[in-house]
Amino acid sequence: ELIVLRFIAHLKLRRYVDLGKEVNMLGLLPFLPDRRSVDGPADQDDVVVNNNDLLDGPLSWKEGSIHSTESKDKLPPWIPYGLRILAAQQLQYNDGSSKALDVLLDMRDRTVRTEYWNTGGMEVWKSTLDNAIVNACIRMKEWRLALHYVEELIGGLEECVKREVLWWCRQDSVVGSIGEETRSQLRELITSAAHVELLSRQILILLQSGAIKAAETVQGDVRLHAAKVEGIVLTGALSRIHGEFALIRQVPIRQIVNDGLILFAQSDYELAAQRFRDAMELQQSVSADMNDSSTLNSTDDPSSPGYPSWKDLDSPTLGFDADPSLTVECINNLSLCLLYSGQMRAAVHEMESLIRKDPCEHLTEGMAFNLCTLYELGSDGEECTKRKKRLQRVAKRFFLHDIGVESFRLN
Repeated sequence: ELIVLRFIAHLKLRRYVDLGKEVNMLGLLPFLPDRRSVDGPADQDDVVVNNNDLLDGPLSWKEGSIHSTESKDKLPPWIPYGLRILAAQQLQYNDGSSKALDVLLDMRDRTVRTEYWNTGGMEVWKSTLDNAIVNACIRMKEWRLALHYVEELIGGLEECVKREVLWWCRQDSVVGSIGEETRSQLRELITSAAHVELLSRQILILLQSGAIKAAETVQGDVRLHAAKVEGIVLTGALSRIHGEFALIRQVPIRQIVNDGLILFAQSDYELAAQRFRDAMELQQSVSADMNDSSTLNSTDDPSSPGYPSWKDLDSPTLGFDADPSLTVECINNLSLCLLYSGQMRAAVHEMESLIRKDPCEHLTEGMAFNLCTLYELGSDGEECTKRKKRLQRVAKRFFLHDIGVESFRLN
């Protein structure tokens, strides 16, 4: 988990070269041996001729360990496979998304064709890899491919939910308090919450590709599943799980954010801004309840940490989760709404008020960029530069190192 934290820190600070060096130093790139390690030497019929040389392996897509520079796998078997998936994902920041996608698809092939590759037991990683592939496709703006793998995630939910329910039934906080009826309710609760999360990702992809009508249709499905979540009475174990599981906890907030995104795409900036404010207020209310519950129980905040846990790295269940907080997303979208609405003075006042309230939470990269854009539109050169530098000093004062210099638009 410490290694994962270092990886996430490098990503936040855009230290992609350093991240790549650490991955190579640790030898984390997946070592994917070909079938000869299982089947023995290749037959003469398996020899394939290409334009350059002879390949003495069985003809199959991506045969051999073409992604690792090592001659053999130097990592012990107890290294969690999820760490290798994370290492493969970082390739999109250094070597381009296409290479990361190649490696992830190769790894996924071994979770689907387990009999061919002799990789029994790898099936549990399919949803995790599908989730990683979706992210890589979005970065490449391959919208159709991203939508396809979101559908794969939705199609595999039944088995994933079974693993998730089993995992929760084994936790100390709820063990012994889940009967068959509660287990059935938990299964329905997680299934509906998972649909809300995955359908919301579909909406984001559709909006980026310009399919606003299709996004509205999917939002109708989101509302149905969100209503199912709200209709389940949360008592006992279900109440505790609701507090600890971001996927369930974030359902009503995600629904409101989706409404705001669709309204923004329809150029209704004022109403969209109001929806993002509503979502922020609800998020703050949920966070306050979480903190109160944590204080009463004298435990650490049980909410999702925002990075892969040991469970995600070693024994995945769903293969994805919801963001533990949508505040940053709401702030970035709200700042865009205010920018496009043309009410520059009111926009600057509201954005600066949010930053004064809590710089660490509200001063994000997107907020800084949009606020500096408003400074340029609403003030002369000298005053504009002065305000930008003041904002930059605030970021330095609170050690917000993830906000790059380019966000302040200083020449």
